[in-house]
Parts: sequence; C-alpha cells; structure tokens
Amino acid sequence: MDNLIVLSWLAYFISSVLLLLASWKLMYWLPFTLKAGVLLSQLAILLVPTAIDDTARAPAFIVLVIDLLSRLPLSEALTKAAPLVAALVLVWPVAFILGWLRARRFNLSVQKEAVNPDSETN
Repeated sequence: MDNLIVLSWLAYFISSVLLLLASWKLMYWLPFTLKAGVLLSQLAILLVPTAIDDTARAPAFIVLVIDLLSRLPLSEALTKAAPLVAALVLVWPVAFILGWLRARRFNLSVQKEAVNPDSETN
C-alpha cells in the first residue's frame, strides 16, 4: 500500500509540472504580474495540503473534489477548504508585489541607461 501511495504522489507531481509548463507557454504574451499570479495560484492549488483523516494529508483541491462528490456535509468541506482559500487570497498580493518590483527594477535600469549611455566609437 505504501508503494501505491508513493507512486500516486509521484504521478501527481509529474502531471503538476506538465500542467505548469503547458500553462506557462500559453500565457507567454500576458503581462508578468498576471503570469505570476496564475502560476502562484496553480502552485497553491497543487501544493496546499489538508487533512484527509487523523493521519493522512493530501492536496486540498483533490480532497475537496472527492468530498463534494461523496456528498460530504458543507461544513466539513468548508473546514477543509480554508487553507486553500487563504493561500489563493494571499497569492495575488504577492504577484502584484513581484510585478511592481520587476517594473521598478526595469525602470531603474532604463533611467541608469539614460544617464550613462554606453557610447562605442569605432
């Protein structure tokens, strides 16, 4: 049984990497902040764990889908969804900060280039 669990986690992580690579290629033309937000949201969905029972943990998204399909009471599903919702809410401010820092660094380099242009004479 332990080998089956390890194999399922391995398959989950391989498919997650493929999903991230495919979506990154699809989002190539989007602004950096939006790309970062979507990428961080995907990572949150794929990696935020929640408890299945007293001993086991699994990605919250998968647990929620299984619980909703098995008609678990909504109060229990909301309890299991809390870490995922918190992660998704916190991801977007982080993406905006990353975008702001990247734009600021780019603007500083443009200003530095304007002040000290490299003039090469032949």
